[in-house]
Amino acid sequence: MARHSFIRMYKLPDVCGRVDYISNPSRQEHLYATYSTVKPEFWKYLADQAQFDFWRSNQPDGKCIEARELIIALPESFQRIEPETLLKIFAEKFRIEYGMQCTAALHHNKTKTNYHIHLIFADREPLREKEVKIASRNMFYNEEGRHVRTKKEILDAEGNIRPGCRILPKGSPYEVRYFSARKDEFKSNVFLPEAKMMYTDLINELVTDELDRQEVFDPAGPYLPTKKIGKNNPLENEIKADNALRQEWNHTVDQVLIAGGTQEEVADFKREEVVKKVAASVKEHGEQPGLFAAVIRRVIAVLKEFLEILMRTDEKTLEEPAGGSVPAFPNAEKNGKGPRPDSTEAEVRFKKILPVHEKLRQCNRRLYALQEQQETLQKAIDTLPRTVFHHKERKELQTGLEELRKPISQCRSQLERIPKQNGFGSVKAVESAYWSARNELEKIRREQAEWDGVAVPQMPVRPQKSQVSVLKKLAEKRLETVENQKRERGSEREMKGENNL
Repeated sequence: MARHSFIRMYKLPDVCGRVDYISNPSRQEHLYATYSTVKPEFWKYLADQAQFDFWRSNQPDGKCIEARELIIALPESFQRIEPETLLKIFAEKFRIEYGMQCTAALHHNKTKTNYHIHLIFADREPLREKEVKIASRNMFYNEEGRHVRTKKEILDAEGNIRPGCRILPKGSPYEVRYFSARKDEFKSNVFLPEAKMMYTDLINELVTDELDRQEVFDPAGPYLPTKKIGKNNPLENEIKADNALRQEWNHTVDQVLIAGGTQEEVADFKREEVVKKVAASVKEHGEQPGLFAAVIRRVIAVLKEFLEILMRTDEKTLEEPAGGSVPAFPNAEKNGKGPRPDSTEAEVRFKKILPVHEKLRQCNRRLYALQEQQETLQKAIDTLPRTVFHHKERKELQTGLEELRKPISQCRSQLERIPKQNGFGSVKAVESAYWSARNELEKIRREQAEWDGVAVPQMPVRPQKSQVSVLKKLAEKRLETVENQKRERGSEREMKGENNL
């Protein structure tokens, strides 16, 4: 699958402290560059404005947001770019695109495995001229600093002004504004996806190695996202195990797409059998990694069954469209039909993508053959009696299983490299281009046959709705098998209990 861009946003309750943290060499072990579109005092004024507006909103349970921050992961190959230049490109891109001021820093983590940018930005626009509000009469403030209507409200029983209360004389300034209100744009659900797209495109413009190309993760697509493991996360082992299952699903999705499955059917299957069922499980049982793992293992098994069906499908359904091309005569007319449909451009487009698809297909078949060997060995190990008499046989089988891991890993890596070596971001992108070009060419060839007055060639097409139903039926069958196994285990326990009696 494709390498997805990682861009995350955080709300900052202490922008001045955060700016110092990301840009202070004494607080950062691997700080390569800093860049700011404003002077440091800008953030102090912004924080004061945000705190004043928050205080005035009277939300005791809320939290003041002074600014926001983007963390942008970069390809490690970007270390070849001069740090100050790289950082300026990213910061100025934000300032020009959104018209907002920012401060950025370029870092590595402690282990130097994560090259990234911290970009802190204002979510308010500075006013051209500060706004000063002048009191038109004496103004009275209570102990909390809130404005009250009459002097009587700040007096004690003896008629004296209570400690902490104050009077602001007529003609004095009571509010100074340097910034506009917070812009709704940065609070919307649209902003972060747009920013991800913007910076992913920028990264792809700067990469020199196609293997470093990235794409934005589509939550409605066929893949599952992996989770980032934060520093000192107590759930590190659980997240790693969870990510391994997600990657297994994603690798299998790539194989299904190459074998002829569609993105739509796999995405629909994921939504029904993963997203909805995990959501229902969380609602009923809460966050339990074990329950999520059980769901993912089941759907991976179903997807592999679907892959097996696709791999056994007649090879002709994955060959170049039949019928060949007939020389086109753009200006020729026949019986007033107009020009004969021209397939030249469609054929060029198809012939360009076909070799890439064929490389993926051949690699996929090698990978599938290795996986079949792996499954055969694993079944043999599982069925082998656990006795000393079978120790040697078990060891030989396990050695064979270990030897298969490296070529399987190499094939999977090759499936990721082939698209990027040919200017595509992922297997999904190649297969989308392949089927789009193929369908367009088949359509024109049918039009040519109709124009020529000959029988329309019967070209193999990729099934759509029928395969969706196959996936659904496989899922239902798998669930039924699991339920039967549970009942059988329950019956066995009951029988053992009766025998013990």
